Amino acid sequence: MHQFRDRKKYFLFLFLNIFFLSSINSQLFIEKKQSFYNLKSIEVLGLEKSLNLEIEQNLNFLINTNIFFIDKQILNNQLNKYSFIENYSIFKFYPSKIILKLKHTNFLARTIKNNEIFLIGSNSKFTNIKKFNNFYHLPIVFGNFNAEEFLLFKKIINNSDLNYNNIKEIFFYPSRRIDIKTKDNITIKFPIKDIKKAMNIASKIINNEKFNNNIIDLRVPNQIILSNE
Repeated sequence: MHQFRDRKKYFLFLFLNIFFLSSINSQLFIEKKQSFYNLKSIEVLGLEKSLNLEIEQNLNFLINTNIFFIDKQILNNQLNKYSFIENYSIFKFYPSKIILKLKHTNFLARTIKNNEIFLIGSNSKFTNIKKFNNFYHLPIVFGNFNAEEFLLFKKIINNSDLNYNNIKEIFFYPSRRIDIKTKDNITIKFPIKDIKKAMNIASKIINNEKFNNNIIDLRVPNQIILSNE
């Protein structure tokens, strides 16, 4: 009888150990399976090496997060903080990698805000020039304007006979009128309406070999005033 009880205790002990070990193994398996899908690397492509690295480092808080739980909106919110990004694509490579392909915006002009120089991008955003030192050749824009207004004006220039690359300064006035100064120091005063027509007229005047003035005033419809300062 005593031997039977010992055997019973032995089998009970054995069963409990097997159950305990199987529970541990099961838990370890689950944890290992879950960690298998933890994000281990983020790769950023498309920009200068230093900018790619900066963005990668700023996204490091996502490392070891389950890749299935990383919503693209989280990445969207982070990437939208960078005003120099035109657009981007997000690719998840299961089980543990994300690749971001970024496109740099095209800087079109400079402007001054709060005594600092900003670049105006084709993405309608302003970027501080501190990180980008190769754009001091771009036209500088003065006045109270938003990026969309500037981009619309540039689009009109692109569709006209004027050469945008020959423009040194652009002036936006409260009356919604715009002037430009060329690299040859010729000031062109545009009307509020029919700007493209005025641009084409100004181009013909500038290209006339007899032209020797530095101000072309086209503010009044059907009237051209040429003068010198």
